Amino acid sequence: MDNRTKVSIVISYWKGTQYLEDCIRSIEQQGVPCEILLACDRGHDDIPDLVRDNPDVKIMEARECLPEEAGEEGSLDLPLGVAFCRNAALGNATSKYVYFIDSDDYLLEDALLPMLELAQEKQAAVVTGNQYSSWFSSYNFDLAKAGRESDLAENTELHGDMLRRRFPFRMTVQHFLIRRSLIEENHIRFDAGRIHYSDMEFILRVLQCAGRDAWVVKDSYYVCRLHNDRIHLPSLSQREDKGCAAEFLDAYQASMDQVRDRDRELEAVLDHCLVQFVLSHYPGCMQQSVLPSLRKLFSQMRDWKSLTGDLPFWQRKMLGAIRSGRYRAARICHQCYVVRKKKKGVFGNRIQWYRLMEHLLFRRLPVRKDWVILESFFGRSYSDSPKYLYEYLQRRYGDRYRYIWVLNGHSEALDKSGKHTVCRLESLRYVYYMARCGYRIFNVRQPSWNKKRDGMVFLETWHGTPLKKLGFDMEDVFSSDPEFKTVFYRQAKDWDFLVSANPFSTDVFERAFGYSRERILEYGYPRNDILYHPGKEEIAAEVKREFGIPEGKKVILYAPTWRDDQVITVGQYRFELALDLARMQKEFGQDSVFMLRTHYYVSQQLDLSAYSGFVYDGSRYEDISRIYLISDLLITDYSSVFFDYANLKRPILFYAYDRESYADEMRGLYIDMERELPGPVLTTNDELVEALHHLGEISEKYHSRYEKFCERFCCRDDGTASERIIEEVFQ
Repeated sequence: MDNRTKVSIVISYWKGTQYLEDCIRSIEQQGVPCEILLACDRGHDDIPDLVRDNPDVKIMEARECLPEEAGEEGSLDLPLGVAFCRNAALGNATSKYVYFIDSDDYLLEDALLPMLELAQEKQAAVVTGNQYSSWFSSYNFDLAKAGRESDLAENTELHGDMLRRRFPFRMTVQHFLIRRSLIEENHIRFDAGRIHYSDMEFILRVLQCAGRDAWVVKDSYYVCRLHNDRIHLPSLSQREDKGCAAEFLDAYQASMDQVRDRDRELEAVLDHCLVQFVLSHYPGCMQQSVLPSLRKLFSQMRDWKSLTGDLPFWQRKMLGAIRSGRYRAARICHQCYVVRKKKKGVFGNRIQWYRLMEHLLFRRLPVRKDWVILESFFGRSYSDSPKYLYEYLQRRYGDRYRYIWVLNGHSEALDKSGKHTVCRLESLRYVYYMARCGYRIFNVRQPSWNKKRDGMVFLETWHGTPLKKLGFDMEDVFSSDPEFKTVFYRQAKDWDFLVSANPFSTDVFERAFGYSRERILEYGYPRNDILYHPGKEEIAAEVKREFGIPEGKKVILYAPTWRDDQVITVGQYRFELALDLARMQKEFGQDSVFMLRTHYYVSQQLDLSAYSGFVYDGSRYEDISRIYLISDLLITDYSSVFFDYANLKRPILFYAYDRESYADEMRGLYIDMERELPGPVLTTNDELVEALHHLGEISEKYHSRYEKFCERFCCRDDGTASERIIEEVFQ
């Protein structure tokens, strides 16, 4: 390969600095001489230094390429669009080849070089490769979880079956290396009048001019990065635009006019592309006004049966109904397809039937303003802030309200409380009460399928001061739902009040949840009221009796966080206790006991029989706040329990034994563990034992930092949070 051969890489940029950095960094790693033409749509003030300082990057202001006759229109602060920016970059390209990549995508290693080598070897006009799709940034990319277009055993010509298989799903210029002379000699440009689907006509014209001089490289991978934040940073396809269907049909018609009766192969590709568009966008973006045009286009298709013959029954019927002008029947067929797709088993999932009853019956019944439904950790326990708010409501209002607790098991503590009703999570009773209760008090998010009715009041207490980044503060979301941020944002809109324990949490919640600051109750956590209770010594003695802990023994609480790598498969978990209990018993067994508080997933795997009388398992104990009261010392790691425990001003040690392997996770923390924690970070059992023997010296050393920590994170807790919140919400 001639190393002097350069590639002009065309990138249009609107916003998303982190995405752009990943993109440019991946290009730098390709080892291909190139010029990067970055056409900015709305100014380039936010271009990061990594990009601005790159000598290969030419930053262009697309607006400067507007013709003089545009006049004042050119000064409007409106986006010019991807098509205009690409045309501006093409006008400044100087290399033999032009390559297109979006600013929010990136390349895997050695993606561009094989394309350039094949183009040189075959003297090809067009070369493309494979695409992956991924929700994650380049350093979190997981090959096993990414969706790949195809597996190729060898480099292949781009025509025939290969062309038909690829382009109905990817009619874009992404990951195309095109000889620039082909573009210039045929005067090929993007239609700058289109916001959506400007690629279609361009790439179709390129393929038409290239003829059989187009190839696919087997070992070249482009990653199309899917956006997990459609609220603040949607991709072009995620922007809510009801006119996109009409624009697609217009782009399709313009493209078809180029190839009809001239290239039957590309004609068939376009028809397949239209069918796939309708299947993925109907009925959401299909306005009634475009259906007659769509019917006409369907009726002109030559190979209707081959295009629709392999589709599922209801999709096939839906398309046929549109083709014959029976639009109402088409919508019914679509609804049948959706129901059939979502149904589980022969009769479907129970919650689907419960939701049908909710829709047809429960939501038609009046909202009961005297009913309160409470839920803690998805019904796993009677605990946390909902418990203390409920107990205050009982004391303050007695039987004025009816209380419904969501609880999946049994709770003796709840049995001893006042009059109440219990229902299981996602049971028929649960759906009924969710549809009718005038007040909700939750410490976690509500089900995504549930929508609060008018007249209801939703108090969200959340479940702690955030340590790990939340919501919109997260770059990548490793949740099972890639639309986590969007769903979270919509759910938070149902909350009438959100409880915060300190100014730090208020700032985080406002930003990470997209939540109005005016509706945040920065009153402290109700669950911490017990830590200031005047009778807390008597409560502690009662808890010790519940566990059978001998009088006079110090209690050391060990509460490690849950680690994602402890998952083997769904429902199966492994757990290896990093703490050397035998050594701890030998060193401290004379005057101390250990209280273990592990995640409920793994608590049953612990065999503590060898340490009877020294180690007590508090993992299944519902209320950790009561365990705090009996603990003279806390040992934890990355768990946020220390925010609450610090209210007691007792020693805290941080046993981060897997600190190196957890380094990536620590990038996702809100605080600097080295500089802000109210205690030392220890990595070995030796260091932990040494620290336990010198607690007095450690407390003195960390006294100033502990005080600053409490001023920042414990400043609102004073034992009256429940009272203040209830009086605010239940006015």
